[in-house]
Amino acid sequence: MVSIRRVFIVLLCVAAGVLYESLVWFGWGAMMPRFPTPYAVPIFDVPFALVAVGIAYLCLERHRLRQDARSAGMGTTLWLTALLALAHVFAQPDYPANPGVNPGIAPYFCFLSYFAGLIGIGLAAHCGERSFPLTGRGRLAIGAGIVVLSGVLMVAVLQVRPVLPPVVGGRFTPFGLGAGYFVLFTAGLWALSGGLRRYAARDPFGGYFLLAAFIWNLGLLGFLLHPFRYSIPWYLLGFARPLGVGVIFVGLLREQVWLYREARARQRDLDVLHRAGQALVRSLDLRQIADTIATKALEVSGADGAILFRYDARDRVLIAMSRAGAISDTLVSGLALPLGQGASGVSVAERRAVSSSLLEDDAAVPFPRDVVTRMRGEGLRSVLAIPLAGQTGEVYGALSVFYLRPHDFTPGDVELLSAFGTQASVAIENGRSFDALGRRARHDEQLHDFAQHLLQITDEDEIRDRTMRVTRDALGADLVGLFLFDVAGGCLRLEAGLGWQPGTIGALTILASTDSFAGYTFLKKTLVQVDDLRAERRFAIPAHLTSHGIQAGVAVPLGVRDQPIGVLAVYYRAPRRLSDEEGRVLASIAHQTAMAIEKARLYAELQARLRELQQTQDQLIQADKLKALGTLLSGVAHELNNPLSTILMSAQLLRTNDALSDAARERAGAIEGECGRASRIIRELLAFARQRPPERRPVDVNEVIRGALQLQDPDLALKRVRLVTELEPTLRTISADPYQLQQVLLNLFTNAAHALSATARDGVLTVRTAASEEGVSIVVEDNGPGIPPEHLRQVFDPFFTTKPVGEGTGLGLSLCIGIIEAHHGRMTVENVPTSGARFTIWLPTGRPVEAIEDAPSDSGLARAADILVIEDQSALRKVMVEVLTLQGHRTVAAATGQAATDLLARDDYDVVILDLRLPDIDGKGVWQWITRHRPAMAERVVFMTGDTLSPGSHRFLQEAGRPVLPKPVAMAELNRMVATVLESQAGEIAGLTR
Repeated sequence: MVSIRRVFIVLLCVAAGVLYESLVWFGWGAMMPRFPTPYAVPIFDVPFALVAVGIAYLCLERHRLRQDARSAGMGTTLWLTALLALAHVFAQPDYPANPGVNPGIAPYFCFLSYFAGLIGIGLAAHCGERSFPLTGRGRLAIGAGIVVLSGVLMVAVLQVRPVLPPVVGGRFTPFGLGAGYFVLFTAGLWALSGGLRRYAARDPFGGYFLLAAFIWNLGLLGFLLHPFRYSIPWYLLGFARPLGVGVIFVGLLREQVWLYREARARQRDLDVLHRAGQALVRSLDLRQIADTIATKALEVSGADGAILFRYDARDRVLIAMSRAGAISDTLVSGLALPLGQGASGVSVAERRAVSSSLLEDDAAVPFPRDVVTRMRGEGLRSVLAIPLAGQTGEVYGALSVFYLRPHDFTPGDVELLSAFGTQASVAIENGRSFDALGRRARHDEQLHDFAQHLLQITDEDEIRDRTMRVTRDALGADLVGLFLFDVAGGCLRLEAGLGWQPGTIGALTILASTDSFAGYTFLKKTLVQVDDLRAERRFAIPAHLTSHGIQAGVAVPLGVRDQPIGVLAVYYRAPRRLSDEEGRVLASIAHQTAMAIEKARLYAELQARLRELQQTQDQLIQADKLKALGTLLSGVAHELNNPLSTILMSAQLLRTNDALSDAARERAGAIEGECGRASRIIRELLAFARQRPPERRPVDVNEVIRGALQLQDPDLALKRVRLVTELEPTLRTISADPYQLQQVLLNLFTNAAHALSATARDGVLTVRTAASEEGVSIVVEDNGPGIPPEHLRQVFDPFFTTKPVGEGTGLGLSLCIGIIEAHHGRMTVENVPTSGARFTIWLPTGRPVEAIEDAPSDSGLARAADILVIEDQSALRKVMVEVLTLQGHRTVAAATGQAATDLLARDDYDVVILDLRLPDIDGKGVWQWITRHRPAMAERVVFMTGDTLSPGSHRFLQEAGRPVLPKPVAMAELNRMVATVLESQAGEIAGLTR
């Protein structure tokens, strides 16, 4: 509303002025008052115009350097002012024909000349700092405009008639004069205000603008107030314009001097910055760089002291890290400025330079009270602070320079220190980069050594321990923990760590859920960092971390093929945030650890499989050995049993001969005894080579052990071996061959007694039984010297023995393991940690198998009978015939299977003694002939063989179901077997008779 009212008033005044001038124009205002117009004085205006043209040229040349609006505006308006001044002189009538009166347009040129000059000063003062670049075409346009304007002014001077407002007597009307005064007064005030503003801004040119505008306004004001020729205002008007343009010229000269001084100062500043930059690049150590920045800041700024602050983004404080000059250690010791306080805090908060000349009383730069007290003690009065930031915008800190006296800071001071701050920021960034590269190189070296070490480790516990040490050393953690996922329990268990309270490792478990730090990491499968556990909201803080005083931590999952197996975590007792480099190191350690643990587990599994494969291979090799050995022993036993049978029965016949002397009979008894010993050896060999399943029946293992110990008791008592039995009374019966088990136990007892006899200590033999999974276990343990470690894998090999030559055959333990494996059991051996050896037997439970029972024996004499002996060995055949003949039997012998079948085809026999091995038709063939052609005689057959244990012979004899006379054959056994067959025939006849 107010602006509309003002516009209305202005329009009303303009309308009144136009009306008034119209009345004057048409002669209605002849009696109106008139005022004289200014009169040109060539002696003043011509020099002014010439000087103004020269200064305008200088201004335009200045514009070439600065490209600013001030130079362009001053140059153009001064040219215009000079042209209008010349037009004022040329438009005057002949001098002095009409003194004091100008009937033409000359007064307008005078007013326009002043107006252009004042407008030029106003433009230069108000808009001078703006950029106003001109190309060559722009300058040509200005020159062309000035030429055109000169032509227009010339035409106006020569052609325009005096038909303008001063139409009556050559004088101005009051309104016209007032309008001119108003316009000039407004331009003058605008020029003065611009000069004052530039002067207040400490512009070196501002004072000259103000003075020139003042002189021109003063001269113009005086003449307008008293416009009479040769008066003092008239002379003042003439001198004012040349004097004002002269002041502008002096300003230009002074500006050149100032520019020279400024250039020298800038050169000095550049030299200082260059030296400072050279000093900053001499080192990449951050400590040395900080000291250099503080020291060189004094040289650059000319200050009395300097402090370099480091910015802590987490706590939002600036921490003093270096000082120089008049700053003492007392001031910087523990000095920390919160963000936004102090010159440094404000500069970092607002990212600009901050200065204060009233260090203690400046409300714009608040300092903490204790810091103000310290500064007063140091006598500091002024400060200038700049922020130090990198190219990415990251704030490193702030640099503050201090003065002991009040100091007015110029833009040049700020610019110079800011330039040095840029150099300092680059140096800090280079130092930090170098430090980061150094840390990365150290970390890479640690990771490389860690990886190389992991390649050599196959033990999972050693991998965990190595991981813990490397993680703690690389990241400086207070606590390190390795949590592995327990599939069975569905939780994370602390399997390894450093810094934990006793009893925590191995016992601490955490559910794999998002409610805990480690569980959250495990499920999210990504690195999780907590700077301050007190402010954490994603999951609850576990009690085990609180009890250890943990405030910060980082956890990273352990994963193999995108499947996490655990979590690796580092913890700190103070708030902390890991850098990207530290996070990379932790992730790399976690990855390598996961791979190493997986490798160790695969290696352990592979070793177990290899052990199983080795055991299987050993068993296969052992089976092949036994098979080959069984084949060999079967043949050897047969070949040995025949002569042994001959020798044994021959010796027995000699002992029955009363005609021999006692010495001869004694020798015959010795022969019989040695034959028995040889027979036992052959039976052991055959039993070792046995390949058929044992004859099983329900067996009480404890009873078998007691029976074996009863047999072994005399030998143990003789060797003073104390017996300790720990037999489980509630053992289940097993399906086994008791005689074979007894043979195994006797062998173990005998070996233990032999080992204990070689020691000086009191021997102890311990026998224990216990129920085990799906079977029973038997442990035989002694406290003897034990078995040499290098022999542990060989004790079950055939013919391997540690006994002296002549004291062992090396078949005992081979026979034992063969029997146990035939029972589908296991037998192992190990040394007792204290002393002695321990044999462990495991036997499964199972259904008993019906065994082959031996034919009943009768030691009584049988009736005389017809007996056919079929034996290929002539010596044995003759001895058997002789023995049977002595018993009153009619005995016929056959050396081959064919001869036997011929005899059987002709005659009947009460007993047929048939050897399984014959040269043409073997015993099996003869048996088949008998069953086909003489089936009634099949019940009279007694088989004789030295190989009852081979699978083929055993199966045939089992299928035939006839008695077997094993070789070597004793005379008593032969007679008893014949008597048994004859008695069975007699029983059958008696049954038929009844």
